[in-house]
Amino acid sequence: MFNSKKTFFTITLVSILLFSTSCSLLRKKELPPPVDNTEKSLVIYNMYDAEDVFEPMIQEYFKENPYVRIEYYRFDDFEEYEKRILNELAEGEGPDIFAMPNSWFIKNRKKLSAMPASEGNPTAFRTIFVEAAANDLITPDNDGVEQVYGLPLYVDTLGIYYNKDHFEDSIPTRGKPSSTWDGIKNDVYLLTKESNSSNSFEVSGIALGVTENVSNALDVLFAMMIQYGDVFYDETMSKATFSSYTSGGSRPSTDAVTLFTSFADSSQKYYSWNEDQAANYDKGDISAFVAGEVSMIFGYASTYAEILSERGNLRTDKVDVIDIDAIASAPMPQIEDPTVSTEKRDTYAEYFAFGVSRNTEYPDTAWKFLTFLSTPNNATTYFDATHRPTSLRSLIPDQSNDPLYGTFAKQVGYAETFPVVDYLLFREMMDAAISSINSGTPIGSALNAVEDRVSDSLPKGGVIVPIDPDYVAPVESVEE
Repeated sequence: MFNSKKTFFTITLVSILLFSTSCSLLRKKELPPPVDNTEKSLVIYNMYDAEDVFEPMIQEYFKENPYVRIEYYRFDDFEEYEKRILNELAEGEGPDIFAMPNSWFIKNRKKLSAMPASEGNPTAFRTIFVEAAANDLITPDNDGVEQVYGLPLYVDTLGIYYNKDHFEDSIPTRGKPSSTWDGIKNDVYLLTKESNSSNSFEVSGIALGVTENVSNALDVLFAMMIQYGDVFYDETMSKATFSSYTSGGSRPSTDAVTLFTSFADSSQKYYSWNEDQAANYDKGDISAFVAGEVSMIFGYASTYAEILSERGNLRTDKVDVIDIDAIASAPMPQIEDPTVSTEKRDTYAEYFAFGVSRNTEYPDTAWKFLTFLSTPNNATTYFDATHRPTSLRSLIPDQSNDPLYGTFAKQVGYAETFPVVDYLLFREMMDAAISSINSGTPIGSALNAVEDRVSDSLPKGGVIVPIDPDYVAPVESVEE
């Protein structure tokens, strides 16, 4: 009897253990994955943003991920930053995560690790982030499969800073800039005050038309080219086409350059700026704006910090400066009146986005940290610290309410960029082209020369970047 009882107990115990094991195996699907307690270290390179901007977010991440150490390095010199990153990556080293201008991603995709499926996918990205970011950061891999290669914390947009006192004095019926370029021309005519010296102004209506002393001159030109419908490349991105004629016989680039340079054309009634303006200042148009010598300049949300800094500098030098309450912002002017036109509004966008190096030992961990940074709470923290407009669709309405920075947030949804294989070279060539045009070179000849050089710089065989402007993403989570 004793033996039989023992046998029964043993069988019963084994049965219970097997049943218990089966249940635990089933439950594993419902439990979170085991904690990875392997010590990891991530190095981050970024431009401009001080460490204290990210410190609260890094500390919050550390609470949930105590085995991840994050080292943050800030850089201020863009050209040195570019050289350092490219040299380190070429040697198989460098940071795990680094910020790049949006225009870098098409050229440097092969230096990056794509977002893993555990953190998201292109469809979810398009749902959550604005279209400009999706167009720049979603690119086919070597197999032609779309992948996400970067995450942006912001997308800054180009608009106008204006002197409210000047507008109340000269255009009191409106008190702010016109919403169209034709209206801006008339505003400039009413705002400009000539001086006794030849070829100069006591007050310029707008700082535009040349590149030497206008801080965001080329970005304004790019915005104009986008507004006129310029097509920068052919379908396979193997040839530059921005100087070409359209099928309808128009030449958008010529129209854009004509508009741009007209503000420095002494034959125009709204002529108000030239290469000699603001010659006594270090910051060109920004200094002139702060000193009350120009009524409108172009800039981004981030430009406001430059305006305040220069205001402090000029006050130290005993220069009369604009009252802070007189500094206001307005949207980018459009070709057609946005209040009645059915045409899409356009402005130019510029931003840095974080990418994950292909050299990193911990790509999944790096991407996990980036998706953490881009949550709405952290994006709000970032905006509060930097005032750069959100890249998240969900935060646009709230940030649009800001009396100054709201202008730039409102434009995020319709702002555009265009891919550039060699960003610095392209800007250098366009700068030289505008200078030559201002000196009398025919617009077509100058732009054709730039187009040929850009075509020569493109990768052989082209880079296919399919973008469907009518794409509407379904609503779903980035953790899909």
